[in-house]
Amino acid sequence: MRLADKIGAALSPVTQRMVLIGLGAAGGLVLLSLLVLGAFPVSLLRQTAERKLSDTYGAPVAIGSLSRTSLFSFTPEISINDLQIRQPDWAGEGSMLVIDQAIAQVSIFSFLTGDAAPKSLHVTGLELNLVRDEEGTSNWQDRDATSDEADSQPWQLDSLVIEDSRFSLRDAKRRLDISGQIAADSDRGLAAEATGEFDGQPAELTFRGGRLGDDAAGLQWPFTAQMRSTDFELDIEGTMASVLNAREVDANIVARAPDLKKLDYLIEAGLFGTQEIALTGAVRRRGPDWFIDNLEGTIGRSWLQASGSVLKREGRTKIDADIHSTALDFDDLADDAGLAEARAMEARIGERVIPNTKIDLSNMGPTDGEIRFVVDRLLIDGGSQFRTLRGRLSLDHRVARIDELEVGLEKGRMSGWIEVDSRSNRPRLTTDLRVEGTSLQALIGQPETISGNLRGIIRIDGTGTTIREAFASSSGKIAFVASSGSVRRTAAFILGQDLGGAIGQQLRDGDAMVPLRCAILQFDVAKGIMRPSPLMIATQVSRGQGSGSIRLDGERIDLRIKGVSNEGAALELADPIRVGGSLSNPAISIDGSAAATDEGGGGVLRAIGRSIGSALGLRDDEDDGQPKPTVRAVNCRSMSAAALR
Repeated sequence: MRLADKIGAALSPVTQRMVLIGLGAAGGLVLLSLLVLGAFPVSLLRQTAERKLSDTYGAPVAIGSLSRTSLFSFTPEISINDLQIRQPDWAGEGSMLVIDQAIAQVSIFSFLTGDAAPKSLHVTGLELNLVRDEEGTSNWQDRDATSDEADSQPWQLDSLVIEDSRFSLRDAKRRLDISGQIAADSDRGLAAEATGEFDGQPAELTFRGGRLGDDAAGLQWPFTAQMRSTDFELDIEGTMASVLNAREVDANIVARAPDLKKLDYLIEAGLFGTQEIALTGAVRRRGPDWFIDNLEGTIGRSWLQASGSVLKREGRTKIDADIHSTALDFDDLADDAGLAEARAMEARIGERVIPNTKIDLSNMGPTDGEIRFVVDRLLIDGGSQFRTLRGRLSLDHRVARIDELEVGLEKGRMSGWIEVDSRSNRPRLTTDLRVEGTSLQALIGQPETISGNLRGIIRIDGTGTTIREAFASSSGKIAFVASSGSVRRTAAFILGQDLGGAIGQQLRDGDAMVPLRCAILQFDVAKGIMRPSPLMIATQVSRGQGSGSIRLDGERIDLRIKGVSNEGAALELADPIRVGGSLSNPAISIDGSAAATDEGGGGVLRAIGRSIGSALGLRDDEDDGQPKPTVRAVNCRSMSAAALR
């Protein structure tokens, strides 16, 4: 006997009857519940719907009537008449939304659970007035949802009809103020046209969507959008996974604008002002994430190509991208106003070597990620030793770090890392850079005067909103070492304070060269002041030792170099060599006066007169009362190694 038969036999007839009655009652209850749901009077939910919508948008909501068009259905057509949602107080007077009538087909189960996503929608007499302020607060935003949640469930519309309808958009953050008409039907698709202003200039916006009938259900929904303004053009052509499903998009874009900032007003990617742009690209959206399959074009005279992804995770933006530029001018990454400001500053304070590039990343917000970049050729007006650039930029909670940095020079390279920490009120710049394979003649640009292999390190730590400010407050070490070169023999005699040797050499052969054993230009940096530690130069005929300082705030030089001749000087220079001026325009004096450009050789004549007077005992050479410095012996190998550690 089967187990079920044994159990049945064990039940008494009374018990069996009770079980059958119970099962019948349960089945009847289920059937009755289904009948009630199928014929549920949705008009009972009118006040509940008003209250829920009012809580969602923070504004009064009124619904004239709420009814169903069929007596019994689990997916009825719900008719909403005379719907009005007022503007929230901050958005001004009037209504955000007015609908004369809307008929939507929805699942009664989803309607009762509050997730009434319609399958079809027929709207008549729509007036939609969208508003967003400069802080990004919008009247269409669900106040209780996060940005990801508010956009998490797109409607999967099979049919959409919109008749006799208008819309307006006042978006202060996007600098967009437009209004126009919107219409949709199964055969002609969706169309919207609007005029107004974009960034204070006349603008036109058009949108076209594909067919909306049953034969379009389940297919990719095509669309096009165009924005035209006085100096701005944006074209988008693509497909959505379904009607108005903006969470799954494949599109091609073409953009022309006076700068990236103007494009950013629309796409809100945190871009900055630049020179004129002309860009094309292929992009995809999947849920909250964007994928840039290819983006290429020009910014000013620079050309770039990029690909990557922008993911939204736990309230943060995650970027992963590759950027390749065949030619890049850093001036193209500033708009006209920024370039004019830089020129005005240069006219006011003079030319500077240290760039005034902004490094404050505090406005980046919740953006992390990694960007790998390669620049084949740097375009710098007036010429430069810098030729190429590559590296890997990582972003993590307002800390930006460039690792694997390599700057190609005309000869040699600079490599290392740079970090900007913007987590505090004042950004901190830290560098560890090494220069290798270059030469003195490439750096100075006077191969007829001095040459030699050059290596160096730049390790600084400073705070400021720009690179220039950070260097002006920095501490650390900057050192350069030159070796295996040559120097003009006349200059070598002057380095050794040997005026007689310099005059004789100039009379015999002013272009003759002498071997340069080494030059050690090591500076300790504290609070933006560079001090020699040491500054030593050794040639075949002389050696020199420097003292003084270079003030990075203003880039002012105040150095003195005292030297000795290896063979003794018949007529010794009475005064040390003084180096002054600025890093961009250094000046040398050998006559005891402030360093300046020597016009007409007057400085040389004064130096001869002072030196002859000193040799004859006709003048007091106590200077400022301090003893004359002793010039140290130079051990090129050990001192060079110490400088570069």
